[in-house]
Amino acid sequence: MCPRNEDEMSALELTAREWAAALETKERHRSGASVPNARHNVARRIGVAPGSLENLSRGRSKGVRAFLYEKIRAAFLRECEQELARLAHELEMARQAGLRSDGVEIGEIEAHFAAI
Repeated sequence: MCPRNEDEMSALELTAREWAAALETKERHRSGASVPNARHNVARRIGVAPGSLENLSRGRSKGVRAFLYEKIRAAFLRECEQELARLAHELEMARQAGLRSDGVEIGEIEAHFAAI
């Protein structure tokens, strides 16, 4: 049987796939790991089998089970919250360093903060 195309995937499955891919990408950038190693690290961290994430990324899953969706969702939210905290800290440090609020540095940090 051929993998389902994106038209046949549920919205939840597409969302879970995007979040899982984002988590894997973040892990690859953080650790310099290959895609399979990053996937394994993410799977271990969220408490699922690496094959579950592999099947999801290749569209071979038969639908996303609630527990998998929730684990991916929780991990994605944690990543976003950590990024927000990091950017808020960076912004505060830049302000305390006396950088002008109209400066390029502050603008870039605020733009990243707003994007997240």
